[in-house]
Parts: sequence; structure tokens; C-alpha cells
Amino acid sequence: MKIKYYYNFDLDQRPSMEQYADQLVNYQSKNFSNHEISSFKPSEDYISKLIFFQKWKARYLRYISYSRQVRKLPRHDIAHVCDHQYAQIVHSLNSTTKFITVHDLVPLVFQNILKKKPYLSIYSLKYLKYYTKVFTISENTKRDIIKYTDCPEDQIIVIMRSVENFFNDSDIDKENICRKYNLPFNKKKILIAGNIFYKNIQTSLEVLKKLNQQRNDIIFIQIGSNNEISGEKIHNNNLYKIPFIKRDELPSIYKISNLLFYPSKYEGFGMPLLEAMSCGLPVVCSNNSSIPELVGDAGLMSEYNNVTKFTRDINLIIDNKTYAIELKKKSLTKSKNFNINQFHKSLITHYENELNMIN
Repeated sequence: MKIKYYYNFDLDQRPSMEQYADQLVNYQSKNFSNHEISSFKPSEDYISKLIFFQKWKARYLRYISYSRQVRKLPRHDIAHVCDHQYAQIVHSLNSTTKFITVHDLVPLVFQNILKKKPYLSIYSLKYLKYYTKVFTISENTKRDIIKYTDCPEDQIIVIMRSVENFFNDSDIDKENICRKYNLPFNKKKILIAGNIFYKNIQTSLEVLKKLNQQRNDIIFIQIGSNNEISGEKIHNNNLYKIPFIKRDELPSIYKISNLLFYPSKYEGFGMPLLEAMSCGLPVVCSNNSSIPELVGDAGLMSEYNNVTKFTRDINLIIDNKTYAIELKKKSLTKSKNFNINQFHKSLITHYENELNMIN
């Protein structure tokens, strides 16, 4: 089969979509050599370079230029659009079968909170029904697709994500990693991830403040930047930030931490949770959207704003080493349900089945 994966424009600045597409292309090129794996990454055209306002440039590229570019590509068997924001290019794809992945429906789920109608997202998602199959990464996101779009239910296939094999519980030199990132070695470390509003950084700060009132042996580590957190808050709350880290170095941060705290208000999947569990890290998290599907009994879950329960659960894991080891074992066991090879085999099988039905 000739399989082509479709990337986003760089202007989108959606690193999680880049990561997803990269994993598809790199893993399948290496492990499924009987198929011809390729990709297409759109680029700016001469018209876009004349548009000075970034918002209008992005809209032109997404809704006009991308379709023009893909029409010029040679025909292939399988086209897979890696980001649902580009669903509207479906009729321009020069392929026998057409697939797309829907990761989450944040603009629709939170339209009341954002106080604006997500007209462009609604427009793009109207094209889902024209794809051969629509992949999504959790049962919860499937329910959202059914609720917010007119895509038929029998067209939607749930294939939950996986992580690369370098997310594992192998030993590392923890003291050396702490020196590298200027982190105190002798403190208990609570990792938080994400810098978007629905990741609920406010609850993380409230829990950290409460923990600081109870004990003096902990720090929080945040990966990525967040403008909501001032320098004063960082200093007073013992919050350390790692603004940027390469993906293959992420496991080292999980392994020096005592737990991942993830009080998200919504997830399409919850990749940091799977990354943490694959490294044997206990997780304390919210109990909404797709998170129970992913975590199950391998973590401690509460309502996303339950500061008291979160604080109690974090103290339990830090103070009870036996219980922490038990949760680590559960995390590792649960993470094995999300095998990277099985994930890609499932995709390839669906491609083959749909192609055979047409041929």
C-alpha cells in the first residue's frame, strides 16, 4: 500500500499534532517496510507571504492554500489527515481511501466558557462524514463527535494512543538529572504538565499552596511555559519550570518525580498520563472525559476542583512508600494495554480492510 500522512502548517504551532504525525511516519517506515510510507507537509505560498496579519494568513493557508497544494500530489492508496482541523481538505485528497484522526473537540466543549462560537471548527468538522473512516483516540471523544457533529457513528473507530518505547521504567542517574535541570535532589517532586486553560493550572497552584503549608520537603515541576504563573508565585510556591525539553529526554523528568498531578478539566486522551504510567510513575488526576478510560485503577482520581482530596492523595503517595510502589506496579501494568506496535498494526489493518472492500 502507498500510505501518505498529512501534516499541519508550521504556523499552526500545534506540537502535539506534529508529534502524532512524526510517530506514525517514523514508526511505520521502520517497522512496516512492506508498505510505502510517505508524508506531506504544506508550506507557505506566494500569496500567504503577502498577508501580514498572522490570523488571516493562517486562515488562508488552512482553508484555501492546503487544498490547492494537495491536489497536485500523485495518487496513493491511503490518505491520513493527522489533525481534524484540516478535515475540509477531504475532497482535494488524491487517494483511493481517506482517513482522519480527531483528537479532541475543545472549542465546542468549552464554547460557553470561551464565550465565542467556534464557527471555523464547526465548518471543518462538517467534512468528517466524507472520510472513509474517522479515527479517534478515546470513547469519550467518540461520544463528543457524535454529539457535536453529523458524522455517522458507524464511521468512527476508536484506537487509543501509544507512546514510544523510550518511555519505560529503566534506571537512571537521578542526581545527575537534577543537576542538569537545576532541581533540588533531596526534595519530593510533583510533576505537572500542560499550559492551556483546561489543564487547570489554578487548581495545581491551590494544591501546591496547601501542601506548602503542611510540609517543607516538596517542589512542583512544570514542563512548558505558562503566562498565568508569575515569577513571585514560582518563588513562593516552590514551583520549578522547565520551559523546553526534547521529547526523548522527557522520561528522565518522569523518573526523578514522585508522582504526576494532572487535574485537567477535559482530555481527548491524556498523553502525559500514559507517558507517566509507562515510566512507572503514580498519577493523581481528575476523573472526567477520557481520563478514567486511560488510568482506570492505576491512579487516584477526583473531581478536577477537589483541592482537599488531591492534597490528601498526594500526601498519601509521598508518605506511604509501600502504597507508592503498589501504584507504580499498577501504572506499568495498565500502560502495557497501549502497546505501540499494536496501535500501528490496528491502523494498518483498517487501511487494508477498507482498501480491499473498494478493490
